Amino acid sequence: MQEHNTNNVADAPSQPEQKKRGFWLSTFLILMFIANPLTAFMYFSAPDLIVSTQPKATIGIVYALGVMSVINFAIAVGIWSWKKYAVYGMYASVAIAFVINIYLGIGIVGALFGLLGGLLIFLTTRNRWQWFS
Repeated sequence: MQEHNTNNVADAPSQPEQKKRGFWLSTFLILMFIANPLTAFMYFSAPDLIVSTQPKATIGIVYALGVMSVINFAIAVGIWSWKKYAVYGMYASVAIAFVINIYLGIGIVGALFGLLGGLLIFLTTRNRWQWFS
């Protein structure tokens, strides 16, 4: 008769690893939860002010940026909820904002600064990618 050792750790069912966002991802997402609604409100409530400060901006572009701010809020919620589509959405949003910033004449340095959000999301999600669905 073969004896079964129930104390063997290797035979024990493995516990699922707990999802942890980490400090930087959590901080960035919380900032997105705060900044995007405020930015959207600004774009929708005072588009003329923005048009007056950016010579190439039009009311349509300002409203589009407002919509992007609302979408970015939804993207932050998706990333918080571990959704892959939200990470890809962040990359798309950053790319669109880069193009708009170049068009508006923000300059390459300012436009590149806008890419930092996408870089931060990449760096903070790549080691947690297995938790995204």
